[in-house]
Amino acid sequence: MSALLSRIATLPAQFQAVHATLRNPVDALPEAVFHDRLVERHLARQHIVYVCAPDLIREALVTQSSKLDKGEGLRRAIGPGLGEGLLTAEGAHWRWQRQALAPVFRASGIGAFLPAMTRATAHCVASLAAEGGIVAIDDVMMRLTGRIIIETMLSAPDAVDADAMARGLGVFLHQTRWSLLGDLLGTPEWLPHPGKARGRAAAQALRAEALTQIGMRRKLLDSHPADAPDDLLARLLSARDPETGRQMHDSEIVDNLLTFLTAGHETTALALAWTFDRLGRHPEILRAVQQEIDSTLTDDAPGMEQLDKLELTRNVLRESMRLTPPAPIIIREVKEAFTLDSVTLEKGTRLVVPIYALHRHRALWDAPEVFDPARFLPQEGKDRPQDDRYAYMPFGAGPRVCIGARFAETEALLVLAMTLKELTLTPELRVTPPGKMEITLRPAKPLLMSVKTRQ
Repeated sequence: MSALLSRIATLPAQFQAVHATLRNPVDALPEAVFHDRLVERHLARQHIVYVCAPDLIREALVTQSSKLDKGEGLRRAIGPGLGEGLLTAEGAHWRWQRQALAPVFRASGIGAFLPAMTRATAHCVASLAAEGGIVAIDDVMMRLTGRIIIETMLSAPDAVDADAMARGLGVFLHQTRWSLLGDLLGTPEWLPHPGKARGRAAAQALRAEALTQIGMRRKLLDSHPADAPDDLLARLLSARDPETGRQMHDSEIVDNLLTFLTAGHETTALALAWTFDRLGRHPEILRAVQQEIDSTLTDDAPGMEQLDKLELTRNVLRESMRLTPPAPIIIREVKEAFTLDSVTLEKGTRLVVPIYALHRHRALWDAPEVFDPARFLPQEGKDRPQDDRYAYMPFGAGPRVCIGARFAETEALLVLAMTLKELTLTPELRVTPPGKMEITLRPAKPLLMSVKTRQ
């Protein structure tokens, strides 16, 4: 396969662009997306339109949302694992699921998940403190957020092997870029690609485990309903479409459990890993964050009220997600033609919102490459891109904005606060490695950090 990639690199510009996209879609973004409002490109058989201005993003994702869908590429890449859950479903099937699941992630109910988040984080921090040394913080955060999402889904630390599920998810996601490339090039879906068989097997194992957990919970509800916990699975089992009263059948619950496992595990882990690395490179900001945490967290189990007071810590997290958004690109396919900024988008056009570039857009941000949490401080009477939901959008925007955004931010704040209260993490690498997109934005090299207990 490496020989094939080397050969592609010697071919004309069109093929070289495909080659660059395969290696890292973020690096393959046209330079113009960092300063223009809208950029057109033709790649292989695709007409691609990059939308890079907040007003145009709103027009596309909100006003014209009914004329867009996620596209065949996404279904082809992650459908074998996530089925037709909230991330991949379209039209009426997506709409009723969104309505049914909205109460699950209502802000007022997020506090119920804090005990599970706190237990898992305390165990992780204690292990890091005991072992010390050098760790790959991205791997540590993957394991931790995997444990958190499993515990919030199932309320039982030992219900499943969370690490094994996280590894299986990684195997499945790693090979999805080949499916996306196949869609771009128009190759048939049955065509083999590297990792495809292992990825499909991992997806089937994940779905089988989720189905087992649903069956066990239904038996508990039938025999001892009072013993059933109030966790994510319980809320999925009881979720109803407010218009029709319809509930999800087991395969739809599996789809959404795995959707939440994917979206609520990897993206949060990456947001945390990038943030720890950046704080370690800015010791003066790290000291200020730790001072805020020390003065705010008065016990071992912080509640929502304490987390809400961590203003600087939250701004650090948000600035880190500006520079390295865990989900760096939104892709839609035009299913009904419309015009955007005098450009006609015909049916089949690939519409791309390059969040990574939007967050570094030179027309929107001052010193866009600089890590500056102060840019998120309240400033009355000043128009700022971070206040525009279509200029700063780490959780997406429009009708399909991430339903678990509040859950994810709460989890990330808790992990940052509990970890930095006890530990200081210092980067071992001279510079932060670049991000490499494989659905999410992962570091190209492990983020190695030394762990020391605070005195």
